[in-house]
Formats: sequence, structure tokens, C-alpha cells
Amino acid sequence: MARGLRRIAVAAFTLALAGSAAVEAETLVYQATTSGQQALDQDDKGGNPFASALIDTLAQAGTGLPDLSQSLRRLTLHYSKGRQTPQVPDATATPVWQVAPAKPGEQRIALVLVISDYGQVGVQSLPGAKFDAERIGAALTRAGFTTEIALDLDRDGVTRKLAAFAEASRSKDTAVIYTTGHGVEVGGTVYLIPGDYPIAERNRALAGRAIALPRIAEAAQARTVNLVFYGGCRDNPLAE
Repeated sequence: MARGLRRIAVAAFTLALAGSAAVEAETLVYQATTSGQQALDQDDKGGNPFASALIDTLAQAGTGLPDLSQSLRRLTLHYSKGRQTPQVPDATATPVWQVAPAKPGEQRIALVLVISDYGQVGVQSLPGAKFDAERIGAALTRAGFTTEIALDLDRDGVTRKLAAFAEASRSKDTAVIYTTGHGVEVGGTVYLIPGDYPIAERNRALAGRAIALPRIAEAAQARTVNLVFYGGCRDNPLAE
């Protein structure tokens, strides 16, 4: 009888370990617009309305994930004067977590990845996006994140930066990526356009020379909460 009980206990412990190993942190993606919409580069505060909304929300003590979605939606509509409707996720499946302040001992890491200079390819640059890089970085730092700002990297630089952030975020509790620049949406996939993108090739170069938003989201690999904020457009000006 004792031997049988021992076998049951071992089996139960093994199943518990297997169940815990299978649980992965959910990655929530927040977008400044809905599909087909353009994002504003500058609002009355000097940047993207979505960035302005995020900065205000990061400063609100005790804000949980459901509150984060509601606040981003309300404030983006306010700062854009109704021109931008953000797409935000339902966070009910994510563990209880608050935006600010950080819990004692919580390890937070953030990457602000912004493309603002498109002079190399003859496309209008985005001064509001550059302005947002600094103020988003400062807001995340105030909210307890160890924050890195990566501004105007080429495609290879973006790829390397995402790989480094993925490695660094694996040992952290919470990871945030804020990214913006010129963007397009094709076939349901959003692409960030780097400053060395071959514009003359239109949509044909997206797979090899742009950075898909799901690829950016994959770089957030913290143990508890991963949040990705995309501030760019979701229309398709590169269509043939």
C-alpha cells in the first residue's frame, strides 16, 4: 500500500511539473490604429496620439492590464480628435499585473525601437516619432523599466537589436517593446519599414527587407508579462 501511494505521489508531482512548464507568458500587442488607418505623426503634444496616451497611462499608479486597454483607447481617441482608433487586446487571460509602480523585486526591461529618418530612401521623415522615442523612453524608465532607445537602425541593425533584447528579456519578469515608424499592412500582417527599405520595389520587398510586427513581438520573452506597442500606420501606400 505504501509503495502504491508513493507511486501516485511521484506521478502527481511529475504532472504538476509538466503543467507548470507548459505555461508561457502571454504577449499582448497594442496598435495605434485599426486595419487600414493611418497614424498621426504629431498631435498637440508633438508626437503620435497613441504615444501621448501611453505616456499618460504609464503615469497612472495602480493601472492593471484591463485598465491599460481602456485608457489607451480613450486617450488615443482624445489626443487624435477621433482620427485614430487604437486596437487593444482583451487581457483577461493574463495574470494580475499593474503598470505602475513596479512590485518590489520585479525585474522590468524595455526597448524603444523607432525609425524616424527616411531621407536615405526619399520618403518623408517622422519628427514626431523621434520625439516620441525620447519621451516614451523616459516614461518607461519612470515606471521602473531598464530602458534602451534604438533610433534609426537599418534592417540588419533592427534584427540584431531584437535578438539581443530577446536574450536579455528571458531572465526578466516583464518586457515591453514600443516601436513605430512608417508601416504598412498587407494580407493581415503589419510591417515596420526601416530607413533603408527599397521603396522602388513597393510591396515586393516586404518579406525580406521590412520587419513584420509578429517578429518584433517574438523578441519580448519575459517570464510573466510581455507587452508590445506599435504606433505606426496600417494602410498600404506601397501597393502596386
